[in-house]
Amino acid sequence: MLDLAFVFTIFMVTLGPIKAIPGFYAQAKDMEAADARALAFKGTLLALAISLVLALIMPIVQAGWRVTTDDLRIATGILLFMSAYQILANDKTAPSSDAPTKYPALSPVAIPVIITPWGAMAILMAMGLAGDNWELAKTVIILLFVIMGLNLVGMLFAKRIVELVGVVSFKLLGWIFAVLQAGLAVHVFVHAWENWGLISASS
Repeated sequence: MLDLAFVFTIFMVTLGPIKAIPGFYAQAKDMEAADARALAFKGTLLALAISLVLALIMPIVQAGWRVTTDDLRIATGILLFMSAYQILANDKTAPSSDAPTKYPALSPVAIPVIITPWGAMAILMAMGLAGDNWELAKTVIILLFVIMGLNLVGMLFAKRIVELVGVVSFKLLGWIFAVLQAGLAVHVFVHAWENWGLISASS
């Protein structure tokens, strides 16, 4: 069964503005305001397009490869835990965005500042949980639009937000979210193990 509150939470942790804002700020802090706005819009549109491809096309590939929803749960849990450990151990709150690229809206803004590997897995897992229920699948897609909208707003005001709350506050918030992310990793592991009959279902 698809728990929409869980899906929203995992999307916020893996795809949301808490990590997108500092990552975008690092990329755009020396840009002119107009250039930074253009980069935010282009990056968000590309991230949304990639998210929709993951949500609508990749489940077909997944079925062809016979990858089950529980397989995706385990893969998502592994990536979530690895990411959380990296943040907690190294005090990193966002993927590195320092290296210049020819198409910065695609990389690093769309990938990996907005869409991380664990975020991509979260999308696939959510669509797998929705299964053949198109109403649930539409709700997952709507949640993706909401998250991308929040990212856009956050990136448009990234400079003001970071200057207001400070880089240290974002590091602390990122650390707190990493703890939550580790908990989410355990959550998806437990559900997969329950479905495989390795442990008894929680009461």
